[in-house]
Amino acid sequence: MTEPASWTHDQVHLRVHAAMTAAMRADPHSVDAALVQAGSLDSASREFVAQSRRLVLACTAALTCVLASHRPGEGPHGEPVCRGCGTPECRTLRGLAHVLAAYSVRPALVDRAEAWRRADAHFWRGGRPVPLIIEELPDGFVARPAGDLGDDEAPLLIIDRHTGALSRWPSMPLDVLACEYTRYRAGL
Repeated sequence: MTEPASWTHDQVHLRVHAAMTAAMRADPHSVDAALVQAGSLDSASREFVAQSRRLVLACTAALTCVLASHRPGEGPHGEPVCRGCGTPECRTLRGLAHVLAAYSVRPALVDRAEAWRRADAHFWRGGRPVPLIIEELPDGFVARPAGDLGDDEAPLLIIDRHTGALSRWPSMPLDVLACEYTRYRAGL
């Protein structure tokens, strides 16, 4: 049995986003200094390495356009289908998923620095940064403002380690929150 278009779309999106994020995080000056200027590569390899970041960004941007067209939707009778081709099992997405898996393109796990960056963007208040406390959970990171939490009913932000998704949570002990979040991810 094959997976529905929505699941396949999510998997391809995560892999394309991982490749794009890796390219965006790469420092082209460091790549140039380490590989291109060292002179140990032939001219074709040197040119490829020098252009690799731009090429990956272009290819992932193009794949994002494909994902925008081949995205989950509903058929005429409410059944899940691909909006691009109108079928329950999108051949385009399935093909992309197989290619990305064959080349071991996997969704990148969110690390502490990326969790802080996402929390910082989320908690930004009135044009001023908010000092944050970041704590690690098995499935992600918990972020909370370091100062007064005020009367916010859900002052904690969890950044999922696997997907980067953000969710708000009420204040509770870290071990309890870890258990609750694991149950939440499992759909319990």
